[in-house]
Amino acid sequence: MRMLERDRSRQAVENVQDRDAWKEACAVFGTEGARNRLCTFRSDLAGQLARIGTDRPDHATLRELAHQTAGRAGLFGFPALAEASADLDEAVRQGHGIAAALERWTRQAARVAENPPG
Repeated sequence: MRMLERDRSRQAVENVQDRDAWKEACAVFGTEGARNRLCTFRSDLAGQLARIGTDRPDHATLRELAHQTAGRAGLFGFPALAEASADLDEAVRQGHGIAAALERWTRQAARVAENPPG
């Protein structure tokens, strides 16, 4: 059982960009808890990407999405997605550059969502 647990933990962090952030998440939630939350985060991202692909979210929805994603991405060790989220939030707030910021956010979110732990 311990070997399986170690394999899952290793797989969970294979594409994490900031290992120190991941270690902190594990310290807060426990390794299995952090892994479960990471799986949920990735699933949520996949759902958000699907909705963005089919719907035209309004500015308030985009800001909420960006804000929520920024915090969770930072917590789990994905600074590129956290930065793209902050940029999207700022673009929506300022009312310009939204398409480019959303494109960048979408690319980063897809990278995280496409690599679920085993």
